[in-house]
Amino acid sequence: MRKRTVIYIFLLTINISFCQYRNYAGQPFSLSDLLIWENDTIQIQTFPLMCWTEFDQKVLFDNKEINPDCWGCLKNHTAEWKIINNKLYLSNIYSYNYIKDSIKTDLNKLFPDKTKNNLVLADWYSGILFVPKGEHIWMGQSPGFPIYESEWEMIISNGHIIKKEFKSGNYNKSIYTQDTKYFAAFLDEHLDEKTKNELKRKRISIIFKTGKSKNDFSISIKGVNDKIVEDKLIETLKTLPEFDYYYRHGEELIRIITIAYIDNRPIIATKK
Repeated sequence: MRKRTVIYIFLLTINISFCQYRNYAGQPFSLSDLLIWENDTIQIQTFPLMCWTEFDQKVLFDNKEINPDCWGCLKNHTAEWKIINNKLYLSNIYSYNYIKDSIKTDLNKLFPDKTKNNLVLADWYSGILFVPKGEHIWMGQSPGFPIYESEWEMIISNGHIIKKEFKSGNYNKSIYTQDTKYFAAFLDEHLDEKTKNELKRKRISIIFKTGKSKNDFSISIKGVNDKIVEDKLIETLKTLPEFDYYYRHGEELIRIITIAYIDNRPIIATKK
């Protein structure tokens, strides 16, 4: 691009849709549970305790009132789990404010017939446990939730792990959304002069919808009245070599990204 080129490109809106089922992707503004596995302590955002049929967080701590030190937090506890011999055990339940109040559940009292060596087999839980691994990025509103580069998907039946699958490559942060100068350079290089002139000084909204891989995305355009020009722009953008991609807890996260594009350069004369 020429040094005198003035192109304004900026991200307008980012919307994320994600599952917030009780025992699936977790609650917004909640502290993660803990999993001790393979000599590592891992934060997880799947909450098997909430699937216990007798679960009532009001009585976890002998009816002591626990008010989480967090605006909007719904979960007043952090459960700690262990995987031993392919079985899922509950090993502790801490107050959300444990660092301050040192309150935790007496498992022997909560599970009088099931506690052995301070462990409770989670035989009430049948479902999927997602265990993150590797680097991560943060998504959503603060504190939001992280998306990890890799994760284990463990299928559990009555507390027993019956299947484990590992998936990596769970996100791709495209250079075209990280630094929009690359987006401007791509259009400048791949659009013909006639189409670029048609787009001069127009405020255009380019709407991307992410898909099942970094090469799977859809595009729509607002602000272009000429259907031929609009189709040409979409056709060109579909040749982007990669785009954003996000996967978490067994599903691709569909993310809507709107880029506003304005080219304020003078119209370039073209041959008739």
